Amino acid sequence: MILLNTTFCVDANIAEPFVEFIKDIYLPTAEVVKMYAPLLCELRCPADDNPKQPTRTFALQMRAPSQHVADFFKNDILPNIYHEIGQKWALGVVMFESVLDVIHDPLKE
Repeated sequence: MILLNTTFCVDANIAEPFVEFIKDIYLPTAEVVKMYAPLLCELRCPADDNPKQPTRTFALQMRAPSQHVADFFKNDILPNIYHEIGQKWALGVVMFESVLDVIHDPLKE
């Protein structure tokens, strides 16, 4: 099993519509191609560190049951999703991806 992690740094003023986009567009599209077990998290930032935080950081993790599914999602689906993000928010959203091999998953035993 493969875990795809995408970390997004989002301007705070567009964070709410961005999260809605993830829930309404990104995740349903991913699930159609058999990506599963999505988890959207936000990085905790203590309020006293920067009370007027200009950005919010989100991590989206999804699993692929095979290399074929992961490759199809990364090569054929994600470019369209990223293009749509760029059209909507330009440089208000920056991101990077990590692809990890799952070594141990207690939910699968």
